Amino acid sequence: MKKLFIALIIFIFGTFGVLSPVRDAFQFIFAPIQFGLKNVALGLKGSIDFFYNLKRLRDENIALLQENNDLTSVILELKKAEEDNELLKDQLNLKNKESFDKEFVMASVMGNPNDLTGGTIIIDKGLRHGIKIGANVIEGNYLVGIVKEVYTERSLVSLITSPSVSATVRDIDVAKKTEGLVTGKYGTSILMTRILPNEEINVGDSIITSGKDGFFEPGLLVGKVVQVVEVPAEPLKSAYLETIVDTSKLHKVFVILN
Repeated sequence: MKKLFIALIIFIFGTFGVLSPVRDAFQFIFAPIQFGLKNVALGLKGSIDFFYNLKRLRDENIALLQENNDLTSVILELKKAEEDNELLKDQLNLKNKESFDKEFVMASVMGNPNDLTGGTIIIDKGLRHGIKIGANVIEGNYLVGIVKEVYTERSLVSLITSPSVSATVRDIDVAKKTEGLVTGKYGTSILMTRILPNEEINVGDSIITSGKDGFFEPGLLVGKVVQVVEVPAEPLKSAYLETIVDTSKLHKVFVILN
């Protein structure tokens, strides 16, 4: 009842303006505080909106970056597939042109960090892909090397430029098809030996495998003659060849399946 009476008194005073000075005094005192609190609230809301938008922009940027990375990966895969298809197309065209009746598989060159001489490479194909020891490795119609070790998913290839590899060859640019034996000398150099003094061989001649050694398919291009060496005291002469394929820059090769 007491509270009701007080409320009634306040209502009557408010109606007749008795409390106006008091109300004005309170407004004068607390208006700046209200204004300040309002500004603080607006500022706080603006900060929340800013950080929310910042997070949203960050999430959108991350999504765009991921999308860009995905597109880049797709483009790289397409380029890689296009390159592989071109190599395979060239190899198949050469096969048809040369009546080469052997089957082959394409492999990527992985290098061989354990071989500091550069005489061997590792390829990403092995037993699971039908590769066997002794399989010839080529690029186009050029001899690259021969498979020496085979594992399930990998193979070790000795390059034609390795001293551990020898092949019987012949010169296809002279009438009598001079024959000899080539051995690697590392780098891009190959030495052809066992050439009789009266046999013809010239700088620029193309040397191919003869197949007489039983290890290499006949007709694979080994290299071109860059120097003929004749020593009067020696019964035989020799010649240095340069490989047309730079074995240090190989990316893809083809392995002939036996």
